[in-house]
Amino acid sequence: GPLPLRLPATPQQVLGPYFLANAPLRSRLHPASAVGSSIRISGQVLSEDMKALVGATIHVGLADPKGVYDNQDADGNPLNVPLSQQLYRGRLTTNKKGGYSFTFLRPGNYFDEGAQLWRPAHIHIIVEAAGYKRLVTQLYFQDDPHNTDDIAGDDFFQPELVVQVSPAVAAPGVTQSGVFNFVLK
Repeated sequence: GPLPLRLPATPQQVLGPYFLANAPLRSRLHPASAVGSSIRISGQVLSEDMKALVGATIHVGLADPKGVYDNQDADGNPLNVPLSQQLYRGRLTTNKKGGYSFTFLRPGNYFDEGAQLWRPAHIHIIVEAAGYKRLVTQLYFQDDPHNTDDIAGDDFFQPELVVQVSPAVAAPGVTQSGVFNFVLK
């Protein structure tokens, strides 16, 4: 008979220096007082043979709207900060349909001193599910001018990691939304 449909695995990306394994369990990844463009991303965690992965853990971390991580010092070095200072990160668990959703403020661009370029806005994601390879990846936005001049190589900007958000243009008081499914090997 016909071969079963298989989904392409989500591309791996570089972890980056600011990951913290013990981020708080929450789906709103910014302080209530923070100002910026609100975005909600939802979707599913799936296997390559399209099984919904229930109870997968998704770690999310991102820079604030000014492009600064909540655990970097003035020189850009990563710090191990307590939960109370972890403002722009969180952990989620997928539901019985493998579904997830989180809301955040669009991260700002920042200058990468090592590469001497501006990084496109991105979200760091790690997805872990029993019996599957740990996915370390990043999500990007379709309208970022720095997408095409990101650091060269497969660890950085890839078109298949772009989240299309709607409405396409941010507006005050409007939460843009996008869908992204993570596929684990």
